[in-house]
Amino acid sequence: MARRRYGFTEQKILRFIKQGRGKGTGASYKPWLTVADVPSLGRVHRVYCPKTGRTHHLLSDNEYYAFLLQWWDDEVVDIREQFPLVDRRETLEIAALCNVRHPVDPISGALWVMTTDLVLTRRTSRGTETAAYAVKQAEALADDRTLEKLEIERRYWERHEVPWSVLTDREVKTTFTRNLAWILDSGQPDAGNTVDDGADMAVYRELAMERQARPHAPVRIACGAIDGKLGRRPGIALAALRRLLGTKQVRADLRARFIQELPVGDLSISGGAA
Repeated sequence: MARRRYGFTEQKILRFIKQGRGKGTGASYKPWLTVADVPSLGRVHRVYCPKTGRTHHLLSDNEYYAFLLQWWDDEVVDIREQFPLVDRRETLEIAALCNVRHPVDPISGALWVMTTDLVLTRRTSRGTETAAYAVKQAEALADDRTLEKLEIERRYWERHEVPWSVLTDREVKTTFTRNLAWILDSGQPDAGNTVDDGADMAVYRELAMERQARPHAPVRIACGAIDGKLGRRPGIALAALRRLLGTKQVRADLRARFIQELPVGDLSISGGAA
């Protein structure tokens, strides 16, 4: 439920609806809000995700780290951010039942289209299921107005029989998610960024040999040695390792503070990609 940079009039809301915002799944999904539409309480993030095949618009660091957790979860098959509760008659009715004010635009007075930060599709033994999350700073939950808007959101999803919960910075800002950020920012392939899979597999094979030859060497030292052996610029092997971690062909303890300082022998390398 982000704040708007520009006033939202009825005309603008109708234009967003006609543009298909909030519609689609996977690569075709269009978030209701983009980083251009809102002021941020912190940094905003535009992140290409190989899982969904599109660029995601995350409006704060907390949303970004919450998104990373879902990207990493193999059971999550789709992530839709800034998902609109577009039927304002329904959210207005819920607000009245809660005896609270429905959010309105302070400039135009138009009823805001409320949004849920993340809506996920999970693969389960029973098929696919949907789950919804609001992402907040923990201290924001002490604010009465924040709680009122969250209650509208909670009741909306309850009506639609979708599990809903709140994630806070205390849960999503961890060493684990910071490592996920380091991995995802490694140049995962997208429309404008081609990665040489053959070159990455050469690094993969060299890592397997480094594990055998000197398992106690830090990952950064082993990657430096691989760059020298393959005649590449420093840092190329480490970038390849990050991509291999992202595809889970190589695994590491993501709770470690610095993956680069782990002994290379602590890496787990799957046998099928060699």
